[in-house]
Amino acid sequence: MTNKLDAILDFIILDENESPAINEQGLPTLKQGPIVKDLAQLIAKGKVQHIEKFAKIFAEGEQWIWANDYFNYLVELNKVTEYNANLPVIIDNEDSTTAEIKPRSLPTAPERSPLKSIEKVLEPYAKKIEKLRGIEFKNVQVSLTEKNQNGLSSLKTAFDLAVEFGAEEQFFPIRFNAESCNGIEIVELINEVEFKSFGLQFILARKAFFS
Repeated sequence: MTNKLDAILDFIILDENESPAINEQGLPTLKQGPIVKDLAQLIAKGKVQHIEKFAKIFAEGEQWIWANDYFNYLVELNKVTEYNANLPVIIDNEDSTTAEIKPRSLPTAPERSPLKSIEKVLEPYAKKIEKLRGIEFKNVQVSLTEKNQNGLSSLKTAFDLAVEFGAEEQFFPIRFNAESCNGIEIVELINEVEFKSFGLQFILARKAFFS
């Protein structure tokens, strides 16, 4: 049994001699595993600021699932081994012959998958994360959402109207309410140059995202 514990040394409690702390049945005690967040739910809520950290924990959590499965395998192995070591002998009372009871098959140890990289964990969500992170403008991660696009379109219409009436200097500064990974954040545009630069970056990024 001791040799079989080598596979889960990183997941079990060790004694003062750095050896597995086992009970009377020769079974170890698993450490407390990480608290794993639902990545799909986090991304659906737009919470991707620290998504790499949660992806790392998710990958580690998969390893802990394997460790738990391996522990259950050791429990079953103990039971089967003990059963097979104490097989009863059945005596036929009519002719005093004995019947052999077949031993149970030993369980198979679960296979451990390699630890996934952060990129591999996040691969199914890559496009959604890219859209949410969008572009960085004046230290704000502006998401490539339809709401932001509509907001910029409305500002463009208002600016064109201001130009038509010679009031463009009164149009700025603008405080644009942008959807971002952190919720609604303010992007302050102090002049026409910043406004056009921001709009162009957003449009090109959104076009590239959907192309």
